[in-house]
Amino acid sequence: MSLPQEVQLTTSTFLAAIDASAPGLVEGLYLIGSLGFGEFFPERSDVDFVAVLAERPDAGAVAALDAAHEVVRRQHPRPFFDGVHLVRDDLAKPPGQCADLPCTQNGAFDAAGRSGVNPVAWHELARHAVTVRGPVLTEAEMWTDDDALRAFTHGNLVGYWAGVVDDLVNSPEDAAQEWAAEWCVLGVSRLHHLLATGALTSKSGGGRYALSAFEPRWHPIVHEALRVREDTGAPSSYDAAPERRGRETAEFTAMVVEAGLAMGASRG
Repeated sequence: MSLPQEVQLTTSTFLAAIDASAPGLVEGLYLIGSLGFGEFFPERSDVDFVAVLAERPDAGAVAALDAAHEVVRRQHPRPFFDGVHLVRDDLAKPPGQCADLPCTQNGAFDAAGRSGVNPVAWHELARHAVTVRGPVLTEAEMWTDDDALRAFTHGNLVGYWAGVVDDLVNSPEDAAQEWAAEWCVLGVSRLHHLLATGALTSKSGGGRYALSAFEPRWHPIVHEALRVREDTGAPSSYDAAPERRGRETAEFTAMVVEAGLAMGASRG
């Protein structure tokens, strides 16, 4: 795919900076997340990446990575350039078996962290990656396990989204915000999509799926979430009643979490 200008600037800035300070360190750079599904929305999308290194980085190489990301943060503070730096051998084993790795999240660099080290990233990399540098990756050379991906997704509903449901109920002013509709309605829909179909999708893909998977009564809040995500410029049908947006966001999120949990962590 042809990369959006914001993405081209971010990736080229990072590669130029790291190549200048540590030539040959970054052998591969791959984009995952929404870009892997052909979607990018300025002001909403991040640039999610996996960088493949020539060797396990020592302290000097980690410092060079940190400095390169600082250049990106300074020149292109948004979208966030979020991802993980690993070696090729890491891709052949479950992410849970990887040591802590250099990673970035929301513009912050962590020399040894776990952000982006999960089954979703591995499967997106194997099946949907956009190659910026390096050979095209094949699923045959990577660890994939659909049962593990399903279990991880189900666990995300239990460990994160069930708590979000409580937060939406307890904080109606936050629930009424546009960002809450986008984050929650599309977030749980994409997880339900995976549990129901076995396939990954983007946030917008989750929203489009929700329009066919759930009753028409939910369509207005799904359309609202897609409107916010895709910045269509259309007026919101909730402008006169943001509290209704909050209520429907909370109710939809709770409904989808319950439905997803009922499908179980394993198939069959």
